[in-house]
Amino acid sequence: MVDKAKIESIVADTMAANADIEGVVVCDSKAKVIFGHTVMAGVKHSEVADLAVKIATNSSGLAGKLDKGGLNEVSIASEKGFIIVLGDVKMVLAGIAGEGARESLGLLRMALRRALRAMVAD
Repeated sequence: MVDKAKIESIVADTMAANADIEGVVVCDSKAKVIFGHTVMAGVKHSEVADLAVKIATNSSGLAGKLDKGGLNEVSIASEKGFIIVLGDVKMVLAGIAGEGARESLGLLRMALRRALRAMVAD
């Protein structure tokens, strides 16, 4: 059972502690949005969730085919920012950061990984 209040609190704390994070979308393995918060207008959490699950699934398949183990993370660098997709058996987390996050990407990855671990912990 997913504790939505717990996830909401973890997302709020993670975003508050990391100013470069512009959004976080958390969904289950079927792309059903559990919780999403973005500071950008017009972002559809369901579309982000659907694409994040596809990326996580395909990346996990590639890692498995190459005998590299399970998925830990997929990082996407784009013209205007970054997307970090983290996967777990129970859920997928997509963290969104702006262009200014380049220097702090390592810290953002660690913060998002901690957040996902806290979300799936019993």
